[in-house]
Amino acid sequence: MIAFFLSTLIACSAHQAPQVSMGSAVAVHGDTELSSADALASAELRVDEHIRSLWEERAKRTALRRSPVWMPQMLTDNVIRRWLVDLPVQGLFKQVNRDEKERVHEFGNSFQTTLWIVEDQEMVRTGHRRLRAELDLLTRSTVAKAGGVAVVWAFLALLLSWLDRLSRGYMTGRLRAVGALGGLLMPIALFLV
Repeated sequence: MIAFFLSTLIACSAHQAPQVSMGSAVAVHGDTELSSADALASAELRVDEHIRSLWEERAKRTALRRSPVWMPQMLTDNVIRRWLVDLPVQGLFKQVNRDEKERVHEFGNSFQTTLWIVEDQEMVRTGHRRLRAELDLLTRSTVAKAGGVAVVWAFLALLLSWLDRLSRGYMTGRLRAVGALGGLLMPIALFLV
């Protein structure tokens, strides 16, 4: 029971600030674990989280500068989310140092690993280029989809007015309902699917 309490206390105390910057290298601390391998795995997981959160912030800033004012935020967020999933995290940094602390307790030893990482600047530039290309593609496809919606709405209006004229006004209400339903479903199908 005491061993469990102490291990929980150590694990809770390890949830401090996960990174400390020193020069161009960043120290990322893993959680305190009961084995050296688990401590290394925890530090690697924290590095992955650190890199992803850093790139998520960069992506949001780039999207804010790069996206047009009229672009819906939902579409930009979807592009950023897909781009982050495809982000090659392991290639974005280099591990320059590794520090492992071992603490001796009455129930056994605990380990905490700190990894010092540096971002690869060429990969940073490549990542920014890829994101800008994705955002430009989103802008072009959104403009094309909006143009397609306008063309379909015009065609639908002409078709329904022609059918209304053929029916001599007997189906005006039904045709307007069909037109309104088609006009609403078309943008939803284009932008959300």
